Amino acid sequence: MINNAKLQPVGTAVTELDTPAFIIDLEKMENNIDTMAKYCKSANVNLRPHIKHHKTPEIAAKQIEKGAIGICCQKLSEAEVMAQSGIENILITYEIITKFKINRLMEIGKNANLIVLVDNPNNVKDLDEASLHFNTNLGILLDINVGQNRCGIEPNSTLVESLSKQIISAPKLQFKGIHGYAGSIQSIANDEERKKADSLSMNKAEIALEQLKKLNIPVEIVTAGGTGTYNLTSKYEHVTEIQPGSYVFMDNQYSNVMSDFDVSGTVLATVISKPTKNRAVLDSGMKSISTDQWPPKIKSHKGITVDTISDEHLTISLDTEDAKQLNIGDQIELIPGHNDTTVNLHTHSFGIRNGIVESIWSISAHAMTR
Repeated sequence: MINNAKLQPVGTAVTELDTPAFIIDLEKMENNIDTMAKYCKSANVNLRPHIKHHKTPEIAAKQIEKGAIGICCQKLSEAEVMAQSGIENILITYEIITKFKINRLMEIGKNANLIVLVDNPNNVKDLDEASLHFNTNLGILLDINVGQNRCGIEPNSTLVESLSKQIISAPKLQFKGIHGYAGSIQSIANDEERKKADSLSMNKAEIALEQLKKLNIPVEIVTAGGTGTYNLTSKYEHVTEIQPGSYVFMDNQYSNVMSDFDVSGTVLATVISKPTKNRAVLDSGMKSISTDQWPPKIKSHKGITVDTISDEHLTISLDTEDAKQLNIGDQIELIPGHNDTTVNLHTHSFGIRNGIVESIWSISAHAMTR
């Protein structure tokens, strides 16, 4: 975890920033937020962005200011941070299990309108008992497996009927609808293949909806879609809201999928060693840039190949004569392969405008606890 204990102040030139640092091009980020908000308004679909990407209350507030109806959180601790920051409409796209976590959930519900996912009758029973004990209303979505084969009940399962009736009969639980997110298709680079995969996932969601319709159970929310399918999922009439997240910063993975949004979140690193004319080492090891979508892309220079990474070192190959002119102390800007997991390694981000630090934000929803 990059803990910038001694932070340089607002007004610092980016060229003087201590590294490794997560930096944000504010103009590009603001354009990304504005572009997605305008699209959702034109498509007549609600926007509930996922904050597991940026993990920052100030950025979530900007999204809501532009028209988002609320936010998605993946973790209980994220929801706690966001509620403490005054965000009132929170969907936790996760099953909340164990008494300890459920009690924490009820505490959040005192200050926010919460919705959670379920796919198990015992979990519904536990949530029912806790909501009665704490006198807390709690929204519930059925988590439907639309193809990711992760959590979620099968759309044609008898659980669609039994769980929905169990929720409706619980005094403090409010049945809201279904969750049909297909994360596994978001990074399909081929547009037609991604469109076909999205259609298959949304067809599965419709199967569950048909069951509910036959039971005369009203459905308020059908939430689905991410950055990779925002302009596909939103076109289905049964979808009421989409939950993209990565459009804010983007990353190398999503840049290979679409060019609709600009990369605004990067890692700034410094050359700390140049043992040979063809090899240099940066201070951005795996404790500051994630390796789950390898490799990162060099943004600031050409003729450089990312080689190997260890805890505190990232080794690069200098492939051209221009690249070989790099010296110790020079800065290099990298586009992470996956920004969700990279942001989680930092405690602060630095918002940059015209080469100057304009904002310093605590990434207060990073994964210290579940």
